[in-house]
Amino acid sequence: MKVKQIMIILTAVLLLLAVSGCGSGPRSGETRVRITEADFRSDPGGSLTMNNLSGTDLAIFVGRVERGNFIGAIGTGAGGRTRSRTFDLDKLVGLPQRGTFVVRATTFTTLNSKGLAGITEEDVVYSGLIAFERGTPIEHDIYRGIDAAQQTFIHVGNSSRFILELRLGGSDGEKVAVLSPGQRFKRVWVRPHESGYPLQLFAQYVYLDPRTGELNAFTDTNNINGRWFEPETIGLDQLEEVFTGQFTVSPGYNVAFISVQNDTNSLFMFQTAQGNSRRNDRGTLNVPRGRTDTYQIDTGETGRTYTAAGIENADGFHPVGTLDLSPGHRYQLVVTSATGRIQTALRDLGPRDFDANVRIDLFGE
Repeated sequence: MKVKQIMIILTAVLLLLAVSGCGSGPRSGETRVRITEADFRSDPGGSLTMNNLSGTDLAIFVGRVERGNFIGAIGTGAGGRTRSRTFDLDKLVGLPQRGTFVVRATTFTTLNSKGLAGITEEDVVYSGLIAFERGTPIEHDIYRGIDAAQQTFIHVGNSSRFILELRLGGSDGEKVAVLSPGQRFKRVWVRPHESGYPLQLFAQYVYLDPRTGELNAFTDTNNINGRWFEPETIGLDQLEEVFTGQFTVSPGYNVAFISVQNDTNSLFMFQTAQGNSRRNDRGTLNVPRGRTDTYQIDTGETGRTYTAAGIENADGFHPVGTLDLSPGHRYQLVVTSATGRIQTALRDLGPRDFDANVRIDLFGE
């Protein structure tokens, strides 16, 4: 009888603790995520490699953070050096065979303290565009200049129906941030330039062509030569800079699109000058043998000539001759080695097609 009474008393105490919230479990409606060392480990066979240049440990989401698609964390090396890890996108339920999504990052301390249910867009310190095809390797750099402490920012909006990508210093420069179509009043947390000069950001409106799987990136007349920003301190009433994506007849371009086809027996890097490697639309530096990758190369408003371009493989640097590039044009650069030495052939395929009625699909938005 005494045992039975003791059991009843213990049950009552446990129920009281649960109701009063004094227990160790999460409260009703709250999802807690405690990031552990396991969350920083690469996924075996993962196709997305992310390079964390920011110097801050980050929690990574696919799509809107409110949807809770947390895919893992990425740390930093000793002294804040870059650290890389891979993510397995096949774990995402409903991911299509090919498409785009916005990857977002919060500090892992914010996620640990707020939990999944408490994270909002205001906690996002970095956003970037990923174009993917399942099973194909992708690489992405997290911008080095983010302000993870969320003290300085620029205030931007995207009223267009396209994806807005902001690049630093040029139309093919570092990717600073991405806004989804129609996203307004977004604080982009970036640090001021060390020199005190403002940041020159170039706006690219982007969509994935469903017919070819290629990214189309264009601009408008007002932003073809970039826009100057000075990050402001939190607490100041900073005006929102809105990008509209409007154009009269056709979009403007300040890049050319070069499809580099590797018909050699080796992997190589495409360079606009020796030592100046560029990243392709997959985010990688390398073009594996038998593959074709597309590069967006800055042309400005009127075109640009590259006189020292080439490709580099294990045997060294090989010039490809002069590249005379026009804005918005598609080029095919075929690289072969049938005679034992590197040979190249460049063709101008004409202006890039633009579909004004294209549907913009972002997974997880």
